Formats: sequence, C-alpha cells, structure tokens
Amino acid sequence: MMKRRFPSFLTLPGLLSGPLAVLLLVALAPGAQAVGQLSDSAAGRQVMVDYIVHFAHHLQWPIEVFSGADAPFRICVMGGEALLEPLAERLDRHRVKDRWVELESVNDGETMRARSCQIIVFGAMKRSELLEAVGALEFFPVLTVSDADRFVATGGMVEFAGSGANVALQLNKTMLERADLKIGSSLFRLSREVD
Repeated sequence: MMKRRFPSFLTLPGLLSGPLAVLLLVALAPGAQAVGQLSDSAAGRQVMVDYIVHFAHHLQWPIEVFSGADAPFRICVMGGEALLEPLAERLDRHRVKDRWVELESVNDGETMRARSCQIIVFGAMKRSELLEAVGALEFFPVLTVSDADRFVATGGMVEFAGSGANVALQLNKTMLERADLKIGSSLFRLSREVD
C-alpha cells in the first residue's frame, strides 16, 4: 500500500501553525460564540437597514394611518438599540412617499406609541415580551420586522433568517393582510412565505 504525502501546510500540524491557528483559537476561546442573528454584526445590521428602507418604499399603508398630509413616516425600534445608529445614518433627511421619516426608540410596554409607527423593528428582547408586543399590534397597520428566531411563526410579519451572505426573508402573509398592508410582488420574489 502506498502512503500519500501532503504538503506541510495541509497537514494538521501545518494548519495549526499558520493563520488558521489564530482563527481556531479565537473560535474555541471561552466566551467566543457564533453569530446567531443578523443584527449581531455590522454587516448584518446594514442588510437589515437596507431592507427596512426598501419596505418603507414598497409597501402601502392605509391613508388613514397618517394624521394629515404633513404627518411623518414613523419607523420605530423596540429592544434593538444596535440598529438605531445605522438607521439614523441612513434615514437622515430621508423621505418616504413625500413624508419625512422620523426614527424613534419605543420602550417595551409603550403599545400606544408602537401602534402609531408605520414600521417597528424588534431587536433583542425576552421572548415573552416580544410575543406580547407583537400580539398588541396584530390588527394595526404596523409592519413588524425582526431577526428573532421564529418571529414569523409567532405572529410577526417579516423575519430576517440566516446570516452573512445567506439572508432570506420570511413573510407572514396572513398577518400582513390582517394589518391591511399591501405588499408588492417584488418583495414576494425575495422571500419565503411561512404559514
């Protein structure tokens, strides 16, 4: 039987002596963890921000959600402080359908304020608080968005699933219809529907 020889950089000792050794040490270090949600990384947050702006321009809200012709388009964040800065940068002096965009942070339990938003982005929250907040918005024309695991299955409207370059949108068409939000077909092509 013939023994195969590999270059030293392809052997285990060779691999552990180069840059991979540093990568393995970081990955195996106590406290190191894999990226769990899209919002855990700066690149992931930027992807979310880009999609949120896309939603603002491509969904239709009932006209009665706005208190007048000069009422702002409100995008709110609850529990996702990491998204506030990239959203603020992107939405500075931004208009959606001739309305100035206002970005607000909404605290858990401020259901009445949340109901006056056009889009609410849910970030890191306890599961019970997330379910309560989503349930309180069920029949209101507020687009609910999050990268929380199983967000769509528990009543949310749009879930960012995956991480890095492998991002998928999951939509809950039933909840979108209950909220009387009209979504363009271009968004359905980018997504997977979840019952």
